[in-house]
This record gives sequence, C-alpha cells and structure tokens, in this order.
Amino acid sequence: MRHKPGSTRVTPAKTAVPRMPASFVRREPLRALLGKAVEAPVTLVAAPAGYGKTVLLADWVETAGGEEKAWVSLDGADNEPRRFWGGTLEALRECVPTDSPLAKLEPPEAGDQAGFLAEIVDALDFLPHPVCLVLDDLHEVTARETMHGLETLIRHQPAMLRLVLSSRADPPLPLARLRMEGRLGMLRAHDLRFSEEDAERLLRATGVTLTGDQLHLLVERTGGWAAGLRLAARPLREAGDRDAFLADFAGDDHAVADYLVGEVLARWPEDTVDFLQVISVCDEADPLLAEVLSGREDAGAVLDALERESALVMAVGRDGVVAYRTHPLLRTYLRGDLHRRRPELAADLHRVAAAWFASGAQPHKALDHAAEADERGTVVDLLHRHAVPLLLNGDHLLVRRALSIIGAPAAAEDPWLALISAVAHLEAGELTAAHASLTDAGAGSRGELMSLRRLVATTYALARGEAPEIEATQWREVFGDGPGLEAWARLGAGWAFIRTGERDHARRELDAVDRLAREQGLGYLVMHGLTARAVASGMDGDYGTMERACAESVAIADRHDWRRCPWLAMSRLMLGFARLMRLDPAGALEDAARAAETAGDAPDPALRYLVRVLRGAAWFDAGRHSDALQLLRGARWDLADTALLPELAVTAALAEYRCALRLGHHTAAREVFLWAKRRAPRAPELPLMIAWDRFARGDIDAADRAADTVVDTASSPVRLEGWLVKCAVAIRSGRRTFARTALGNAVRLAEPDVLIRPFRQADEQVRQLLAEQIGGFGGADAFAARIRRALSDMDGRGPGDGPLTEREHVVLSRLTSQASLDEVAVDLAVSVNTIKTHVRAIYAKLGVNNRRAAAAAAREHGLT
Repeated sequence: MRHKPGSTRVTPAKTAVPRMPASFVRREPLRALLGKAVEAPVTLVAAPAGYGKTVLLADWVETAGGEEKAWVSLDGADNEPRRFWGGTLEALRECVPTDSPLAKLEPPEAGDQAGFLAEIVDALDFLPHPVCLVLDDLHEVTARETMHGLETLIRHQPAMLRLVLSSRADPPLPLARLRMEGRLGMLRAHDLRFSEEDAERLLRATGVTLTGDQLHLLVERTGGWAAGLRLAARPLREAGDRDAFLADFAGDDHAVADYLVGEVLARWPEDTVDFLQVISVCDEADPLLAEVLSGREDAGAVLDALERESALVMAVGRDGVVAYRTHPLLRTYLRGDLHRRRPELAADLHRVAAAWFASGAQPHKALDHAAEADERGTVVDLLHRHAVPLLLNGDHLLVRRALSIIGAPAAAEDPWLALISAVAHLEAGELTAAHASLTDAGAGSRGELMSLRRLVATTYALARGEAPEIEATQWREVFGDGPGLEAWARLGAGWAFIRTGERDHARRELDAVDRLAREQGLGYLVMHGLTARAVASGMDGDYGTMERACAESVAIADRHDWRRCPWLAMSRLMLGFARLMRLDPAGALEDAARAAETAGDAPDPALRYLVRVLRGAAWFDAGRHSDALQLLRGARWDLADTALLPELAVTAALAEYRCALRLGHHTAAREVFLWAKRRAPRAPELPLMIAWDRFARGDIDAADRAADTVVDTASSPVRLEGWLVKCAVAIRSGRRTFARTALGNAVRLAEPDVLIRPFRQADEQVRQLLAEQIGGFGGADAFAARIRRALSDMDGRGPGDGPLTEREHVVLSRLTSQASLDEVAVDLAVSVNTIKTHVRAIYAKLGVNNRRAAAAAAREHGLT
C-alpha cells in the first residue's frame, strides 16, 4: 500500500499488506497472468487454502506500478456491515488526499447501508486517480446484507475503482454476468499450482534439494499445492530417507493432517467429509460409482457442487463420461484415516470397487482394489482373464502384487498362474525364479495353455541369450486368441529370424508386432519390438534407425517407469554404441553404466560382454589404451564359447583389434582376428582388419587390395572405414587427388548417421587432409567441419590461444576473397612479409594450415 506524503496515520493491521515469507518464490509467468487479469474492473482470485493467493497479491501490491492500492484483510467479524465498510474506508483513505469526500464518510449504522452505499459511490466518483481495492479472504464474509452491499458497489462501480477479490470459493456475486460483460478477470487453483521448476526453487530456498524423480513425485502428490510443498520442506530437510518420506507423505505426515483438518475439512459439513472419505478409496469416481460406494442418490449433485465451489475436487472427462478426482493430498489423508480408524469399512469399499471395475472391464483397477481387500478368489479370477494383456502392457508390479496375495504355493499349483509368475519374474530380470515357475507349469499342457507355455519358454530362452525353443517358421502355429498373444508370438519370430540372419523376414514380423501392439495399446510389447528392430538395424549398419528405435524404446520405458528388464538394457547399450560412434566416450560410458544397472543380475553373458566392450572402446577413445585392451581381452576370454550373434561378435572384435594395433601388439591383434573369423567367417569386417594390419606394417599395396574388397561389398559403416584406409594409402603413394576423392566418399557415408569415431582412428595424414579440405566437400562441408571440430576437441587441439586482433580480422576478411597475398599487402599498404606474419598467426589461432581451411573456419565461427 502507498501512503500519502506527510501522512502521520498509523496503518492498522487490518489494512496492512502481509509480509512475504522468507522462502517466497516470485513466479514471473504467474505475475504476468495476474497483471492481465487485473486489467478488468473486477478480478477474482479463487483457490482453496494454501494455494498462495495472499502472498501473490501482496507481492503484486508492493511491487507493481500503476494506481494506488488499498488492502483489507477480512475475517469473520466483517460479516457485520459496519465493520466491513469501516475497514474498507480505512484502507481507501490511505490512498487519497485528506480533503477527499471519503475522509468524511463514516461506516453505516444499523439499517442504513443503502444510504451509505449511495454516498461511497459518489465519493469514489471524485477519486483524483485510479485506486485498486484488494479484499483478501472474502470467503470469511457470508452475511447476506454485507455481500449485498458489495454487490451494489460492483453494480455501480465508479470508473476510478478496481476491485480484486481473493477467496477460497466463488463468492455469491453475479460472476456470470460480469464475465459475459467482459468485466471479470479470474485466476483459479490450476493457475496457482506450482510447476516442478517453481517447486524446485521453493524447496531450494528452504535448504532442500531433491532428485528429479523425487521432485516429480512430490509435485504429483501435492498437486502443485503451495501449502503442501511448504509443509513438506522441513521434514524433507531432516529426513534420512527422503524416498521413504515421500512414499508416506500426506497419509502419515502430522503437519499436513493438521492443516487439512484445521483449514479445509473443519469448514465442510460432516456428511460432506464422510462422503469424500468413502469415495477416497478410488483415485477418481464417476457419479454412479460414488453413489454405489456412498449409498447417496445425490452423489452426482454433491460432486458437481464440490467441483464448482472448491478446487479440491476436480472434474475430469474421459470417453464422454465425467468423473471426479479429489486433490491428491486430501485424498491420501482421507484414505489413510479411513484405513486407520475403520479398516473393515475400507475393505468392504475396496470389494465393492473391485466388483464395479471388474464388471466394467477395467482389470487394472479391479485387481488393485481386490488386492487391497485381500479378495483372493477375485484376484485369481481376474488374473486368469486379464494377466496376459496386463503383462504385455508392462503392469508387472500390479501382477506381482496380485500373485503375492494368492501366495507362491497356490500359484505353483495352478499351471496358468505359474506361467504368469514366470513372465513376471522374467521382466524383473529374475531368471532363476522364472525357470522355477516355468517348471511348476509342467510340460504336458494342451490348447491355449500349451501356446502360452511355448511363448513363455521362448521368452525365457531369449532373455538368457539362447536360441528359441522352436523355429521361427513354427510360430504361426501358436498364435492364440487372447489379446496380445499374436503380437507376442510375432515378436519371438522376429528375434528368431534375427538370430538366423534373415533380417528381411525379421523386419516383416516386427512391423506386425508394432502395428498390433500399438492398436491394442500394449506399450510394453511396443518397447520390446523397438529393441528388436534396433538390433536388426545395427547389424545392417543402419545406426540412425538403430538409435531412433532405441531412443523411442527408452522413452517409453521412462514414461512408464519400467526400470529393469533385459530388453531395455539392450536398448541402452545400443544407444551407447551410437554415442561412441559420434565420438562421445563420456556419454557412451554413461549408457554402459545404465545398461549394466538395467540388466541387474540377469545371467546373459552376451549382454555382459557387450557392456564391457562398450566400456573398453570408450576408454580407448578417452586415451586409456592399455586399460582398454586389458578390459576387452578379459571380456572376450570370459565370454568363452557363449553363443553371440556373428555381427555383434565382429563389431566387438573390431574395437579390440584396433586397440591392439594401436599399441603395437600384433600377436594379440592376430588372436582377435582368428576369434572373429571363427565366429563370422564371411564377415566383411575381416578384410578391413587385414587392411588395417597391412597398412600398419607398411605394406600399402596389400592394404589397398584388402580395402577394395571392403568398399565394394560391406555395409555403410564398414565401407566408410575402407575408404579411410584407401585415403591413407593414396596419401602414402602421393596420389593426392584420389586421396581427396576417397576422403569425400568417407565423409558422405558418415554424414547420415553422424559417424565421427572412424575419423579419429584414421591415419594422422588423413585427419590432416580433412582439415586442409574444409570448404571443398560440397554439400557435406558442414559435416566435415563438424568432424574436424570434434577431432580437435578430443585431441585437445582447438584453435590457438587468444582471439584475433583487429588487424588479423581485416587480413582474414581479405583471405576469403580471390586476392593474392601481394594484392592484400598493397590494399592494406603494408609489406607482403607483414601479411604473411598475420596469416601465420591467423592459421595458428584457427587451428588450420591453409587459406581454404581458414576461410571455412571463419564462416564456421562467424568471423566474416
């Protein structure tokens, strides 16, 4: 509030603007939203307790420019009109001169409000400047006479007066009419909710820092409710296990309970609180379900009224049906209180909800409620009907919880449940337990049960890195009628075709998997299929498609919080190889660690081997050559005779072979070559290894012949390596023109999938030629410049020290023209030797060694 100069008036607490809390977080987007809203003659900021209405308005009053602002903090005593208008006059007088008509007004006597209202409207008409009146906590005023007076003021609102009303619920004012007339600005609870970024700043101001997952959970639990975030701050600061605290937050936290009871529930009728507690067993309820749970025929009307009057109940629409969701903290508190004080009623309500959702074909919710009620018969029935699609959609935790309700002995006696248990164990990486459950299911099953057993057995084999139990051609015979079984079967066929090298057939099966799984909403199968597609693409050397498929697979897993399974580990592993090829060893090491963490204790030796290969190759790129060779050799020895797809074997062998050659260990390199030849005798990578070896020994003719084989027949990444060998051979032979052609071919092959690593491993003279040729690669020139930058960064040989001087900038601008150095010297009126000195300095600072490269670097860095 602004006081008039020279005023000696003492501001009463009622009209004093509240002070900001120490942890106040100013949210500029919200401030802008409020600034837009208060352009209207009347503004309503309506949200339940603890949403930050008062501090938002107080901050705006104290900091926003424009008109004078008057503040009134209302309470229950303001239901008496004289008290209400007395406080309002007191606040307005702080904003006007002492000779204003408002200074002479007195609050109305009993029964004389009409005359007073006429006088205050007249007095406000004579305001010398705009005044904004803020009435905070308007929900405290419920008296009909007082609210009628405020409505009259709004109806005859003077041009110089704006009203800002803050309330926990919509006041009984003609809001609809004001909105229709364009005279109403509004902010609701959803506008005031804290985002994760806002919450992070608020918590940091109180000394609390959370991980991304913890912050997401807290904001989700509180619904962005400012009071909930503040209430959580102190115990979070002191909590030894923050994950455990957040898991229990609201149900057991006393500060939240006290706040909810004192500030929210105490203001509602008892039957309303009972109603909300009964329906709190469900995350959301439509009117019919609420009626069944509560026994109230007016359940729909009650929910509708609560949604209109309080943002603590929110309507959500789905498939044309309106359901209602209680604020997460309030719902958690009510549910926890119900389970503590009336456990029998809670169990009955869960049984009712389970039956309701089961009849409505909502197995997720039905199982959840049946598990809560410990209804074993219902759980068994639901698992028989719905477990397969639930598992194929990634609802493993729900299925595992349901199986735990039944108990392991009972599940082992039911072949169907034993198979379901095996799948649940598989997807958690618990292969020993999966094998035990598969054994419990027996081998003598018939019909649909036999189909399911064959599917589970094959999935088990794939998870172990072994060949499927049946051939790919037999998969069409085991397509079941159950939801998702065909997609599951085709996924197994796709993997089988990958293992037999029939990748065209594999892609056809995986296309069908993707279509069927997406049509049926089976996200987990979509993730699996993407992983299989990525493996097939990687074997073909299509790193771009491989990376995109892996990225989508990991994104789906992250979105659903699927943290552990062999398939996701493979996707993370291949993302690491993609980052390795982009010359990002730090990123590759990070993905290797994530793949190992995701795989957990999964006993697939091939997966463990590939994780170590990725780590070793990244170490090599980071300069740890001896450590890398030791790790790669040890990983290969540990793999022993374990089956490994030939394409993966030679990819791993290339990494170790290059490392051995770099260290001059030709005997070790020969050992790797023979190992790769046994694994993949016709692989195009074998001639590439021969080319590398012959070049290292100085036999450039033999290296050239071996490279010819590679560039004529191999996949894109291997052809790229072949052209780099041929470029090195041409440079050694003095064939500079062909060397430039070979290098151009390599750059163009590398560009689509951003394959930078091969250039780092190429001969030093090839890398030097790349730097010299910048500006001469045509459409691939920008990518060539990117390669050069990456190589310079990795080698620690970026541009020289210091920026270009002003004179060097002038000389550089001339170098990009066609003028000779003599012409440049004449143009700048200096000797040609001076120009050459400047040119040498420019080359050193830009990290180039010729005029063309300097011109390209100048364009790249925006220097010309």
